This record gives sequence, structure tokens and C-alpha cells, in this order.
Amino acid sequence: MANLTLRKSIALGSVAILLLIEFSFFFDFIYPFRFLWNQGKLIELSLSLIVFFWSLLSAFLLFFSGRSIIRKITLPFFLFFFLCNIGFFNIANSPLDFQQAVIIVENFQWWFGAVVENFGFAALPFLILLLPLSIFIERLPELLQFNIPPKAYFVPVSAVILTTFGLQYSHGFFDRYPSYFRVPSMLAFAGLSHIYDGERDAVIYSGFLDPQVEKIVLIVDESIRADILGINTFEKDTTPYLRSLESGIVNFGIAASASNCSDYSNLILRTGLRKEEIPDHNQMTLKKPSIWQFTREAGFYNVYLDAQSAEEWVNYQNFMNEHEASFVDEIIRVRQKTAYESDGVARDKLINLLKQPGKTFIMFNKYGIHFPYFRSYPEEYNLFTPALKQGEPMNDRVKALNSYMNGIRWSVDDWFKNVFSESGSFKSFVIIYTSDHGQNIVDDGTLATHCRPGANRFEGIVPMIIFSNEESILEEFKVVQVTSYNKTNHFQIFSSILGFAGYNESWGRTHYGASLNDSPGTLPEFFVGDLHGRGSVRRWVSIYPTEAESD
Repeated sequence: MANLTLRKSIALGSVAILLLIEFSFFFDFIYPFRFLWNQGKLIELSLSLIVFFWSLLSAFLLFFSGRSIIRKITLPFFLFFFLCNIGFFNIANSPLDFQQAVIIVENFQWWFGAVVENFGFAALPFLILLLPLSIFIERLPELLQFNIPPKAYFVPVSAVILTTFGLQYSHGFFDRYPSYFRVPSMLAFAGLSHIYDGERDAVIYSGFLDPQVEKIVLIVDESIRADILGINTFEKDTTPYLRSLESGIVNFGIAASASNCSDYSNLILRTGLRKEEIPDHNQMTLKKPSIWQFTREAGFYNVYLDAQSAEEWVNYQNFMNEHEASFVDEIIRVRQKTAYESDGVARDKLINLLKQPGKTFIMFNKYGIHFPYFRSYPEEYNLFTPALKQGEPMNDRVKALNSYMNGIRWSVDDWFKNVFSESGSFKSFVIIYTSDHGQNIVDDGTLATHCRPGANRFEGIVPMIIFSNEESILEEFKVVQVTSYNKTNHFQIFSSILGFAGYNESWGRTHYGASLNDSPGTLPEFFVGDLHGRGSVRRWVSIYPTEAESD
């Protein structure tokens, strides 16, 4: 009898320890509690606490309620969600959050393939553990003789429904539930969550328009981390061509992206959302005039050059819809079967556009560098070794970094070298070059590269470089470069494009904030979390090293 009591105590204590471990995965577990209390949202806090305590009770009853057919069928699913959350933390250094749930729900086929290919070995132990764990826990009530009736199992089943309602009610903000219920509820909430998909407002501007150049180009590269560019004093010479340029360029060093997720950064770049307007609860990024409307108003021919989508693909990415696309005069999709060749095809299109007469605005989403990095460049560009190879563990940082540097040489340095080899025949142009986000290259020991709720600073470090054949434009930027080096951010780009297109700079500054001609005004940091305020993750991360890192 004493042994049985001891076993029951150990079992109860083990479940409690599991819950504590799970809750420790959160960056700040008590944040939603504290926020709701400080905001005086006592009704929302009370309802959330009721569901929270119900979910705690449900976690215990999941393990110890009497055996039944329903329990036998559903228990493996609950345990699968539990193991998935641990696996996700192992890969991304944070539990599953709303952003990741949206990616899974909206792009499940791609997500599943990416997980199997890139993280399969890391996830395999958890899948192997599922079957024996399910068998053992299914028999646990009988072994421990808790004598809890089988009908008590309705409590954990109902917890999924209640936590889904809780997430819906709080817009995903209060999500501190055990993963058995939190993960399926988060996926359900992501599937039920919808965003505005209608027409955008019209441009309202009555001032004079005096374009500075014929060709305005915004190049948004993919996953380029600025501190690993040789031009930014990286220890390895990853960008010898860019570093050799003595004219036609103003380099602002490392800069902060708007977000550590591609879609949010691109959306902000196209709509000019200001830093202080985040989180965008009213979804103004989906309603405000896009950059295409402004440049068309200024008489520019709009071209969207997309190296991430194939010609036969008709879908849009990064929150673009039919209405926004109606202001784009030409969409050129050039994704190739050998993916790293895509930017080369796009380069030829860009060169041709820069040679043609007439005012043109071009936004170019490069293919750039994708994980696993060895697929982002041809074999002859294996310059930094040892590099990753197919089938090798991806968590070798030295090899991962070398592979990434090879991608930089191919996708950034030599790409620009080939572009500017024909610059003598370009019309007057200005190019703003940046990236959608940076990259975690196993810097914190985890494999996930970006768009993580537990982001490190490297995920927001991007380049900010101006290229132009107009000396007057370059001279203006050289003046501000002295005080803005390593301090600029994505939020300055929209106003800069408006200025190039001929809009009054004072008007642009008033409505869309500082341009690259101005002092940034704030520290370079990027937003982590859902741009539209859903979910509990919402914080700003500086691209500068912390005191601990500096030491």
C-alpha cells in the first residue's frame, strides 16, 4: 500500500515537472498575465485564468483518468502534440507560436517537406518515442490504480475546445496552456484567423512631382546577413568585388530588417508602415496605398521581378493580392528548376530594364540563399571549406557558415559584378539593396534560421547599400552615411523611394517617417511576432550585441 502511494506521488510529481519544463520554454511565461493585469483587462484575465486552470486539470486527467476506447484512440494524438512542441523547441529554441502555426496551416505540404529534409534527424527520436510512450501512458491508470472513472476523460477533450475559444477570444494573446491542448488549438486558431483581403486606399497627394532618376530599383534579397559581408569588415573576404568599388556605391553597413519573417518585412517595405504603428491591429498594411500606387501616380512603369516564383505559378506571396497586383504593369517570375540559377535569369531581365528608356520602378525579390545552404550555389563555388554536403548533420556551425559564405560569393558578390559589368549603358538609376531578414547560422545551437519567436539578433541583421550613377544622389547619402553607418533600418526605405519618385521629402517624412537621407531617430531593431497583433509574441530585438556578448 505504501509503495502504491509512493508510485502515485511520483507519477503526479512527474506530470507537474513536465508542465513546469514546458512552461519554461516560453521567453516570458507570465507576460500575458502581467499585461492583462496592467491594462486593467480583468474580465479577459479572469476568463483566461479559468481556461488555464482547466487545462492544468486536464493535463493530469489525460494521464490518470480511467481507460476507455476514446482515450485509447485520442491519447497518441495528445502525446504527438506534446512531443512536437518539444521537437520544435529543440529546433527553434522556442515553443510553437501563432506565426509558425499559420505557416503550417497555409503551407503544410511545403512545411512538411522542409521539416523532413532539413530537420528529419533532429525530429526522429521524438517520433520513435511516440509509440512506446503511448502504450505506457495508456496503461498508466491501471498500473497506478487511481480509480478515476473513464468519463473524466471528457475534461482533457473539452480542454481543446475551450483553449481554442480562449485563443479566439484573446486573438491568440493568452496562449499559456499545456502543449497537449495548446498545439491543436493554435493550429485551429490559425486556420480560423482571417485578414483583410480587399482593395487598398487611393493615393492622396496634391504636391508637385519631380522624379530624381529614370530607374528606381528596390532589391530585396533572401536571408542575407550583413555582418558576414566582407564589405562590412567580416574576417573572410566574401565580397571582394563590392569591397573593390570606389564609386557608384554608398554602404550603410549593417541595418535592421523590419521583421525576422520574409512576408512581414516585404509587406512593410511595400506599404511604409511606421515603427510606432506596430503591432498593426487594424491591418493598415493591407489597406494603405502600396508603393506601386505611388510610383504609378508619379508616372513610373511598375515591374515586379520575382525569382522565388516560377512562371507557371499564378499565386502571390508576401500578402500581395489581386488588387495590389493591378497596379503592377508587369510581373516577371523567373524561378528555375535549378533554384540557384534563378537570380542569374533575373539579372539579365534587370539589366535589360535598366537599359530601356522611360521611368521604371522595379521591386525585385531575389532567390538569394536558402537553407540548406549548399543548394544555393553551384559546386564550383565551393570556395570556403569544409562545407556542408547532402546527408550530413546540419548542426555543424563551421560547415554551415562556410556553405553560407559560398552562397554569399555566388548570390551577392558575383551577381552584382555581372550586373554592373554593363552599367555603362544603364539609364539614370538608383538601387536600394537590402534583404528580407538575416539568419541564425546555428549561432545558438539550433537549426531554425529565422522567423522564430525566440529570435536572436542575427535574424534581423541585413545589408543597406545604395548604388547609383547619379553623383548628386550619392553625395547626399555620403553626408548622412557618417552618422547613420550601422544604424539604418527597413522603415526608412519607403520614404526614400517616394523621394526618388519625386514626392516632396517633407510630405514623405510627415506621413511615412525618416528616409535614408535622415538620421534614423531610433535604434536599429526588428519586430518579432505577428505583425497584425495576433499571438503572444510581440517584442523588439536590437541588432547590436548585448553586454554579455560584448564581454
